[in-house]
Amino acid sequence: KNSLQIKKGCIMEKYLTEILHMDTKLVEATELYDHLPLLFKGTYVIYKVTSGGVEWIALQPNTNVRLSQIRKNRAFLEQKQQMNVAVFLEKTSLYSKDKMTEEGIPFVIRNDTVYLPFMGLLLGKKQRELKPVHQISFLTQRILLQGLYEGYDHDTVSKLAEHLDVSKMAISKSFDEMEYMDIGTIEIRNRRRSITIRKGDKEAWERFRPLMRNPVIKVFELKEDVKLPVKAGISALSEYSMLADNNYPTYAIEKKGIASSGIRDMKQVGRGEDTGCRVFELGYIIDKIKKDVQDPLSVMLSIRDEMDDERVEASVNEMLKEYVW
Repeated sequence: KNSLQIKKGCIMEKYLTEILHMDTKLVEATELYDHLPLLFKGTYVIYKVTSGGVEWIALQPNTNVRLSQIRKNRAFLEQKQQMNVAVFLEKTSLYSKDKMTEEGIPFVIRNDTVYLPFMGLLLGKKQRELKPVHQISFLTQRILLQGLYEGYDHDTVSKLAEHLDVSKMAISKSFDEMEYMDIGTIEIRNRRRSITIRKGDKEAWERFRPLMRNPVIKVFELKEDVKLPVKAGISALSEYSMLADNNYPTYAIEKKGIASSGIRDMKQVGRGEDTGCRVFELGYIIDKIKKDVQDPLSVMLSIRDEMDDERVEASVNEMLKEYVW
């Protein structure tokens, strides 16, 4: 491990010397670990750096560390040492680069970008422009979830477009989103992109989960039971577990079908009136696990507000264990 750290340090030292056109020296600051919380020693290598007479500190993660943790640890180290602290990374997503630049966090990504605002430096290589992603699209969410249910093995844009019955352009835009967010699903070979997700990959879900949005666009509380074919929310959860349904059913209808359904014109429940049914207008519907039932992971995302109920939480865990993992 130590020899690997030394090698990485030498490589970064050489890279900085070449790209900055100034003599740069890196020395591991071993004396600092004893004065810092224990997590620093196991999680990072800390260097003292001198570039063209300017002294600063570099923090290099040993393992995959979330940007939120790096941000917190870097700020702590900078305040404690009263020196500029930059982050050394082998690679990162465009999203993380944009966030760090926006927040003024100094960083160096080897063979890619040098952002050292305390030295007035922003240097980078020309890359294919990807549109920034502020919220995952429903199509991209559907692709990721369906991958967890069915698995993808180097599926190309064309193959996925045919499988999901959507346009190649739409799939290509979703690939752009995934590439920008760098969630480890897109592979590029000979300028051709493909997606790989292992069926039931719990680790992949943990990467996807922070990006996932509630698929419910709008909720309609109707006086009459409209008896739609697809069950959603608590009604879907009751199909996957022993949980009893509410006194009224909950249905799903996709956004593209809401206008023709007439639901927007139906009478909604007034104060003190009994609910005949609840209808979720959804950004997408996946009913691959059980026909005419909203998929398990989307059920969980749809009922986040009801997860405080221990019975609901236990039923969700039961559902995921049996039908997803």
